[in-house]
Amino acid sequence: MPHQNCTAMKLAKPPCILVVTRNGHMAEPVMDYAVNVAERMKYSILAAHINTLPFYRDGGKRSNLFTSAMQESIALFEDKARDRNVAVEHIGDAGKIGKAIKRLCHSDKRIEFVVIDQGIKLDEVTTHSPVPVFTVNYTRKQAGLERKTFHTHPPKKGVHRMSTASKKRHLQNCFVFGGLTAALYAAVFTNQEVVMTYFTKGGVFALLPVAVVFGVSYFHGNFTSSFWSALGIEGSTATTTKKAEVRKETADTAPARKDTRPRAQVNA
Repeated sequence: MPHQNCTAMKLAKPPCILVVTRNGHMAEPVMDYAVNVAERMKYSILAAHINTLPFYRDGGKRSNLFTSAMQESIALFEDKARDRNVAVEHIGDAGKIGKAIKRLCHSDKRIEFVVIDQGIKLDEVTTHSPVPVFTVNYTRKQAGLERKTFHTHPPKKGVHRMSTASKKRHLQNCFVFGGLTAALYAAVFTNQEVVMTYFTKGGVFALLPVAVVFGVSYFHGNFTSSFWSALGIEGSTATTTKKAEVRKETADTAPARKDTRPRAQVNA
């Protein structure tokens, strides 16, 4: 009974179109298509901007740009919808596209179908969406977002990209641990008589040579690591690549489930 009551309450709400983008700016052809359909079918619109890289290590620069672009997109969408007397609600979310859409479809909104922006893989959505999914095809010229669309370009294979803050931290560690290493060596070689006196006493003093060795090893090891990291040279990723290949082989051998849900494309 409680489940039936929840279903009845959800059906009593006005139907809604879920429009999803992974960019800060939603493309205008997608907005136009959603508004046209919503006007004809008397639906409302739920516009979702999904930040798929919420923890990208750039000091929050990407998130700030994403939020700023989203605000501009909201204002434009509101103008288009207001002219057609269509209600639009906006939401910002983060995480994987498929899971975010599934979460929104199972909310208290009565979502009839999903419209996705370019840049979102159809298969990544249809496996999670309980309702039909449509994608709008358009050219960059039609979208008019050559300078507006916010993209994060991953580094090319074999090229290591490091943020300025990260490089600065490695350089600081390099100077700190390099200085500590030099200071420890200088202390030992300039105080040889004291070192020989206490290091050869035995008993508890026998731990002093071990402590010095560990100190040199720790300081020098961190200095070396920070030095190479500052130059942009990292350790081998052969183990990680091998694990990824094993996972891929496992996925390839697993039987694929046939997806019978409708898929459609709309040319702007």
